[in-house]
Amino acid sequence: MKKGRSLVIVGAGGFGQEIIWAARNMNASSPQYEILGYCDDDRAKKGSVIYSATVLGTPEEVDRTLPEKPSFICAIGDNINRAKAAKYVLSLGWLPATVIDPSVIVAEEVAVGKGTYIGAGCILSPYAQIGNYVIINHHCSIGHNSVLDDFVQISPGGRVSGSCRVEEGATLGSNAVIAPGITVGRFATLGASSFAMTDVVDDVTAIGTPARVVLRHKHMKRT
Repeated sequence: MKKGRSLVIVGAGGFGQEIIWAARNMNASSPQYEILGYCDDDRAKKGSVIYSATVLGTPEEVDRTLPEKPSFICAIGDNINRAKAAKYVLSLGWLPATVIDPSVIVAEEVAVGKGTYIGAGCILSPYAQIGNYVIINHHCSIGHNSVLDDFVQISPGGRVSGSCRVEEGATLGSNAVIAPGITVGRFATLGASSFAMTDVVDDVTAIGTPARVVLRHKHMKRT
């Protein structure tokens, strides 16, 4: 029986459970991934079982023991740390996998990048462009002609209206909303249940309705 591509989940936390759930849902219709388990830098987690999948060890340990290079997806919520982890396992020769729950509604002319996860109940509207290593969690909607750059995270219930841009490393909190045509800048955060009616600049946290900047970060870097 065909097993699909081998898949290692990078990061053995709660988010990894959600990715495994979606990957198993994908496999229910036709085998796409053979889920090998997790890797994690925390050596104390080795051998533990999380959501019926085993923590195999650190990325280096897993790489030494597998007969061939696996596919991977990063189950790391922090955008900067996800970027660092992806860069490292790519250097080992691992291949990025994309996991999209079968319940996701995807319009024609939508592009989804490598290493991206899209959770249950999401809607991707026409001409939406989703970058690499993006997280779109449960019950989010991405409007027509909107662009999500690499390493973006949209938390559960997030709403990106039409013709918006969410730039590299930015985060939308749970149930946050962006008005049509708005840009959220690089490594900015729009807080939970906030509404961005105007552009959110780089490296800030904005909260409220309408959203106001409450914190300015030091310049954020992926690596």
